[in-house]
Amino acid sequence: MSKACTIKIQNFEGPFDLLFHLIEKNQVDIYDIPINEITDQYMDYLFKMQEMDLEVASEFLVMAATLLHIKSKLLLPSPKQNKEEEVDPREELILKLVEYKKYKQFAEVLKAREKEWERVCYRQPEEIDIKTADEPIELSYDELKRVYVELIERNERKMNKTADKMTQILQIEKVSLKSKIREVIRTLMNRAYFKFSDLFSIATKSKLEIVTGFLAILELAKLKKISITQKAQFDEIIVHRVAENLEDIDEEKIAAER
Repeated sequence: MSKACTIKIQNFEGPFDLLFHLIEKNQVDIYDIPINEITDQYMDYLFKMQEMDLEVASEFLVMAATLLHIKSKLLLPSPKQNKEEEVDPREELILKLVEYKKYKQFAEVLKAREKEWERVCYRQPEEIDIKTADEPIELSYDELKRVYVELIERNERKMNKTADKMTQILQIEKVSLKSKIREVIRTLMNRAYFKFSDLFSIATKSKLEIVTGFLAILELAKLKKISITQKAQFDEIIVHRVAENLEDIDEEKIAAER
């Protein structure tokens, strides 16, 4: 541990320890500190110190300056402003004290636990001499075959029969509307139009990809970025580019709105 952690000044390990002691001594509410009284007592304590380590004392002086600053804010009249917007200058100090109190209580618990368990003596591990003897096992061919079959059957029972279904679910999650919108945009950047079956063919795409691709062109058509034509029912669907610059389309936003 560092020197700063081991040095104590009259049983106080730091400025918060001293401040917390004064609050408990005066039996005041930590959320409503009488800053004038506490500041005076804190300054009296600093003046009574005779031998101080400079490195540690600087922390106490910083706290003293903080207390004097808060005291001056409470004493000096503040400009007129909405009372609801006024901020208590003690608020930041109170939050730090509450946090310090929590850790101080936890440290006391650990200290009590250490005191309790320091009286416990543990027995050192012993080496136990176990004599082993290699005994040959006589096993027939039929017995070996039976054990092997049992192991195979036991392993099959452990296999998850829904593993194939889980694989299909994971594959479904890979198909997103955003990716299909990006695919349509990338295709139309190189040509003025394309046939829907050329890009989303049943021979190369899954049913889910084809349906998601159809939703993608519907979303782009709704935004008037493309146009869709079909001469007759069940005829070929033609997708035409309408927007001049397709790179500005935010496919993530479109997919999120969907």
